[in-house]
Amino acid sequence: MLIKQDAGMRQFNFLKKSCMRLFLLLCVTFIYSSHTLYGDDTVGNGIFKNVEASKDKKSKNVQCTTQTYYLYIADFGQSFIEIVTAPPAGSSTIQATYLAGRAPIYNKNNQEFGTCSASFLCMQTADGIFTDISNFLSIDNGLIVSWFTPSTLINLEIDNFANGMVTECMVTATTKVGVNPFYGQTFNLVVSSDNEKIYFEFTRTGTIF
Repeated sequence: MLIKQDAGMRQFNFLKKSCMRLFLLLCVTFIYSSHTLYGDDTVGNGIFKNVEASKDKKSKNVQCTTQTYYLYIADFGQSFIEIVTAPPAGSSTIQATYLAGRAPIYNKNNQEFGTCSASFLCMQTADGIFTDISNFLSIDNGLIVSWFTPSTLINLEIDNFANGMVTECMVTATTKVGVNPFYGQTFNLVVSSDNEKIYFEFTRTGTIF
């Protein structure tokens, strides 16, 4: 009887150890599986975050490369101020005029969207009429540029002054007042006119950032 009891006890202990081993094996397997699942989920989130960040970055870099604005020549005429000038004795200049004016500019939706100011130094000599025009454009989207236009005019009429602004040049947004997202950017600027308006077309050139 004692021998049978010892054998039964050994069999019971064997079964007990086997069950414990199986239980431990199942626990280890479950823990490993859980770790793998969470690990995959973490990697997935990382990928999604990278994709979203890439989309955000691309969307911020996508900007309109061409902007067009215009002003009314009549607005310049109404705002003009004249600084009296007179050629000194012995000067080859027959007469001279210095004017400055400001006018609102409008976007393609015909909304007022900034200001253009310009000054005109006109000098008439025996060879003709020469005008130096200093231009300054401040747009509500932050773009601020200035440029210089030398011109030869037919006469000293105000409308002719404004049409003398017509040119094509390269300009750089080198002035930063407040927030200017175009600061440091270079544009090809085409200034054209008709009997009523002056148009400003900016096309981004070089590296867009």
